[in-house]
Amino acid sequence: MPKQLVYKGIRPRQSESHTVISICAKASDIHSFASIDRIARYEHGSLKGFQRPQVASHIREIRQYLSSPDAVLPYSIVVAFTSDSGIKVTDIDNHISELSIPINDGPLGYVVDGQQRLTALAGLPEKNFDIFVSVLICKDVDELRKQFILINNTRALPKALIYELLPIVKGLPDRLTGRTTAAKMFDRLNYDEESSSLMTAVVRSTRLPDYE
Repeated sequence: MPKQLVYKGIRPRQSESHTVISICAKASDIHSFASIDRIARYEHGSLKGFQRPQVASHIREIRQYLSSPDAVLPYSIVVAFTSDSGIKVTDIDNHISELSIPINDGPLGYVVDGQQRLTALAGLPEKNFDIFVSVLICKDVDELRKQFILINNTRALPKALIYELLPIVKGLPDRLTGRTTAAKMFDRLNYDEESSSLMTAVVRSTRLPDYE
């Protein structure tokens, strides 16, 4: 008998040419229906995969946070399937649908966004987190790759905004907490009425150094 995972999810009405459904799945189950297809070259030079290499330090930071008892993960993992993969979506009522994913032949989907989070959770099997998963069904692999680029083509938070937030945010990764003292000093010189007006003028014309 074919083995499959069945989920109920919310199906928003978006693109006419794509199906999107949001489900809740165990981290361990996601690996059974989706793989992280890392970019590489075949021997003859053609490209395969699309995901960037793992960032060990990023994964370590995420895992460190998720190992705490009060950790939450509100961000969705984005997984894409092609329409010929055997995945089935059945509408139930209004925006509620049922999603059936066959897993007999191994993972049929691809992690489009959230690979570092998913990899971090793989090292914490005792957590067995429930994760939001946004499932995207594309017509073929070419369209899947296109959506991967579009979904991930976003700008990171500006450094200036991060430095503004450092003095008031606690529990950050080590690479950020090391800059907190300097950020607090700049914050006080800029906005503390007791600070020297001359120093304030100097600081306001000075950019916090980028240690990246």
